[in-house]
Amino acid sequence: MKNARVLSVRRTASALVCAVALVPLAACQENGGAAPAGDTKPSQGADAGTDAKPNGVEKLSAKEIYSKATQANADAGSFRERATSKASKTDLLVSATECVGTVEKPELGSWEIIRKGDDAWAKVDAKVASWAKANGVEIPAGKWMHGTPSQPMLKNFISYCHPEQFTAPDKASTNPVKGKVVDLDGTSVVPIVNKVDASKSITYYVAATGPSNLLKREVKGGDDNAQNIVFSDFGKPVGAKAPSGEVVKAPSV
Repeated sequence: MKNARVLSVRRTASALVCAVALVPLAACQENGGAAPAGDTKPSQGADAGTDAKPNGVEKLSAKEIYSKATQANADAGSFRERATSKASKTDLLVSATECVGTVEKPELGSWEIIRKGDDAWAKVDAKVASWAKANGVEIPAGKWMHGTPSQPMLKNFISYCHPEQFTAPDKASTNPVKGKVVDLDGTSVVPIVNKVDASKSITYYVAATGPSNLLKREVKGGDDNAQNIVFSDFGKPVGAKAPSGEVVKAPSV
């Protein structure tokens, strides 16, 4: 009976891990495309507004523009990404080694994230903790859990951070269509449209002035995980640090 209970707890913990985890970034890209959208205002620091000089990116092919944009985001060293879908909402400052911010999943609850090098922390709300407890797993609400980024529980809580956007920026794998330069909240951008299928398309907006950053990802159609994303605050320090307050060891599952 004891072994059966242990197995049941492990299964519940695995269920929590799956509920928390985001679909892989590659599954969200499909162009490929870099992922994390609430509002549509790009970074004023990197895009430089109306005074920025044209960068000539509109003269390149759509695939070249996309690859140049994801590389520009990586070269910035850090950025803020705000992503929204029917399944989740995130607001994160990220770099290759740091990540801070919040994640909300309507059906599960919300949590805060901190990653700094080989350390990771997550703090869940009462809704997440209640769901876990009802299924046999004790997770403290309102307390920081500490572990490593590779520990299963924390690995999935911080799965929204995607450091690979800096270490291996995405390249276009299909043939998107380039549009004409348009205005996006005062910044000139080149839209690139990738037709995924008859019911889904993804538009990427790349700055045509200043650095050629990818500023926005907009999805039409798709499932509940289809994310609209806004990138901003390029080069802003993430400033991750160990949290204050009570810290407990994250469950090993």
